Amino acid sequence: MKEQKTDIFDSTNVFVFIVRWWKHLFVVCFLAALAAAIFSSPRFITPKFESTVTMFPTTTASLSRAVLASGTPTGKQFLEYGEIEDAERLLQVLESANIRDRVVERFDLMAHYGIPEDAQFRRTRLIQEYRGNVNIRRTQYGAVEVSVRDADPVMAANIANELAALADTVQNEIRLGRAQLAYNVAKDQLAEMERQVRVIEDSLQTIMQKGVFDLEGQTMMFARQMAKDISSGNIEGIEALERSLGNVASYGGAYLYTSTYLWGISGQVIQIQRRYQEAKADLESFVPFKFVLDYAFEAEKKVYPVRWLILFVSTFAAGFMGVMILMVYENLLTKGIIKTKRKVHKPSA
Repeated sequence: MKEQKTDIFDSTNVFVFIVRWWKHLFVVCFLAALAAAIFSSPRFITPKFESTVTMFPTTTASLSRAVLASGTPTGKQFLEYGEIEDAERLLQVLESANIRDRVVERFDLMAHYGIPEDAQFRRTRLIQEYRGNVNIRRTQYGAVEVSVRDADPVMAANIANELAALADTVQNEIRLGRAQLAYNVAKDQLAEMERQVRVIEDSLQTIMQKGVFDLEGQTMMFARQMAKDISSGNIEGIEALERSLGNVASYGGAYLYTSTYLWGISGQVIQIQRRYQEAKADLESFVPFKFVLDYAFEAEKKVYPVRWLILFVSTFAAGFMGVMILMVYENLLTKGIIKTKRKVHKPSA
């Protein structure tokens, strides 16, 4: 029985195959490496430098409550590092269009990226270029890392540091809007409570002018004096005491109600004053929402493009494709589909 031949290429003959076609493969790989070296040069691909800012988010506790009060309602201290939700909030702020537009205006990125004023979809091109150069992510340790790439290393460092600074600026603008509202409410409440206190004090002063200034003490004192005058037969003293007791009887209830109400509202005034002080402190203070661990600095070496990687991948891909094409070509020659004057060495059975 004849041994059946197979047209499947045996992997053990790969080395023999490469030796047989090494000149062609060498030319292909050489041309691919040469092309990769040329087209990855600064003439065709603009080198970019990268600068990075690393920061930790803070808690969202109020500065005034951290300073003026014993603690925050959530139990967090102002100087604590933030948690995952704080980092996610900081990420959202850094990726917002508000900050992006400020960076674009601050550094004139339209002109810096070379986008003409009459270009179609120029804003879309700007956003795509910006997103390609600015990378914001949360690290596994809960920090937020802002990396900026640019052809100018100074510009890359400046943009990264500006993004870190704007994170506080934008969040303080949002916070100040709420702080202004809280301050206005606390201020109005405090003014109203102080007005009520003045009215009550005036009423109490009027009652005290009637001779009622200590209801319990006066009643006991009048009772003892009345007993003495009665025992001594002091008619004038008894009449005077009766007039005084008449005033106490007439205004005693009003005095008791007014003094009690004044005592209660005074406690409310103290609470509103504390709230007013907190709102005023929040309004007048600039609160940091992050701790900067590492500021960006001017990079000395480019990070893009990685020319050795481009050369390696290009050469490997060209060599692989060359092997595949030559294998198909040799297989077609073996089957006689392609005829050539060159003698082809058929692989042994």
